[in-house]
Order: sequence, then structure tokens, then C-alpha cells
Amino acid sequence: MQQTVSRRSVIAGMFAGAAVLAVKQYGTFAQEATPSSSPASGGPDMSAYPRLDVTIMDTEIQVSMTTIPAGWVVLNVTNSSSDDGGAGVLGPGEGQTMDELRAAAATPPADPEGFPPFLYDATILGGPGSMSSGQSGQALVNIPAGDWVVFPQGNQPPVPITAADGPDSNTTAPNPDLKLQLVDFAFGGFSNVNAGPQIWEITNLGGQPHMLTMAKVPDGTTIAQVLNTVTSMDMGTPSPDALTEDQIQSIPDGVLLLSTGQTMYLPLTLDVSTYVALCFVTDPNTGMPHVMEGMAAVFKTT
Repeated sequence: MQQTVSRRSVIAGMFAGAAVLAVKQYGTFAQEATPSSSPASGGPDMSAYPRLDVTIMDTEIQVSMTTIPAGWVVLNVTNSSSDDGGAGVLGPGEGQTMDELRAAAATPPADPEGFPPFLYDATILGGPGSMSSGQSGQALVNIPAGDWVVFPQGNQPPVPITAADGPDSNTTAPNPDLKLQLVDFAFGGFSNVNAGPQIWEITNLGGQPHMLTMAKVPDGTTIAQVLNTVTSMDMGTPSPDALTEDQIQSIPDGVLLLSTGQTMYLPLTLDVSTYVALCFVTDPNTGMPHVMEGMAAVFKTT
């Protein structure tokens, strides 16, 4: 049987020309999601906010501007590479300088295949992830005035940007249709989820970075099935009740990474279906991915 969950790089980018962001995801429910030129089209209107266009190519990422208004900014990401892609905004953590972040990122981790330690301390403002080639996604992120970098899901070099207060700055957050909480280690807020265009407010209330990966699954799917699928496919021995490849359809709406204390907004359009949400960030205390510590949810839209 073909594996439905496979190891792959979630983030790998060169930081300051030297450091490699090698976040490893245990797997992804990413099989044959229907490509879309812009899943956000026909969705919630985000035109009131400044927009930073990010195009992911095979060897680089391109941004529409390197000086942006501080405040809420739409990160509009198009994956024009031949691999899965996504992008986010990252900067120094509390009490940290950009030079200190560069130095921490340049320090080789003890486990090259693991989650880079410096990302636990950096400030990651969010961004869309899990997009197949040809897909696009959006995220509304709050970028304070200062120096930041746009970093990719692949191994392309990140791009420095500067946020500055100005007349185009928008500091008013939208009214969300759903408020989702990321905690150590669970999702909160997946109740009464409607189908159709909507905006999710996503806040990391935990002490560690988190991500949000989503996929459509068959009606009646249980958390036990999801965990058995992740475990068995990682071990290479499928469980009898594990989901098969044709039962899983990835969707491009998700969160690449979000640091503790940060809030972002996700505009998306959902069908009437059953979905699974997972986080694959590694817990530094146990070495386990968050999904195996309970950070998985199955929800149904109405």
C-alpha cells in the first residue's frame, strides 16, 4: 500500500545566506488536492488591507515590495514552484536582535532532521502553508514596524523586508467568523463551523510554535484513525483502520507556523465536508510531534 503520510520538509530556507531552516514535518495529508489559481478568490474581501504579494519559484522567492506599511498586511502567496510551498514572516524574539537571530539560525542543530531550536525563540507572525504547485493562499498577519524576513517552505533564500508606520497602515483587525486557539497540545474552537467564505482568527496561546495543516477526510473519520494513520505510515506498517490515499484530500488553507502569543487571520472557503486539523511541530521536551500529543481535531462543516 502506498504511504498516505510521508516525511517531507515543511520549512527549509537560507537565513542571512548561511542558516538553514530545516523544520521537518512528520507527514502531510497531501495527495491530489485540486490546484487553484487563487483559493481566496470569491472568499472574504481583504481589500481594506495592504497586500504583500509573494511568489515562490524553484530557486527563489519574489516579493512585490521590500518596504511595507506596518500593521495588518495580507500575505498573498502564489506557489509557482514544482514542489509544495508556503511562506511566512519571521523576526527576532523578545529581547533578541536580528543579528542574534541570524547567529542562532546559523548554529547547526544537534539533530539536523529536527525542528531548529532557534525557531522556538523567534517571532513567527504566521503565513499560509501546504499549497501544491499552482495554488495560492492568503493570511492576514500583524507586522510591527521594524526589520523582518519573508521565509519560504522550501529551501529558497528568504527575503528581508522593512515595516514602517505610514498613511497606508491598517491597525484594525477584521471581525472573524471563527476564533481558533492553538494550545499545548490541542485545538480549541472547532465547533459550529460553517461552510462557505469566512475568516478565522487564529491565536497561539501555547508556549511553543504551532502550525495548522488541514485536509478533507471521509465522514465518520475518528481521531483514533487519524493518529493510527500518522503512526503507521511513519513506521511504514499501515494499520488496518488507517486512512488510504484516496480518502484524504489536502486543502491549501493552513498556517505555516505561528509563535506563542501571536494572532493571525485566515481567509478561506470551505465545502460542506469533514475535515481534519493537525500540528506537526516537534515538542522539544519529548521529541514527539504535537499531533501525537493530542494536537489533532476532526470537525464537520454545516
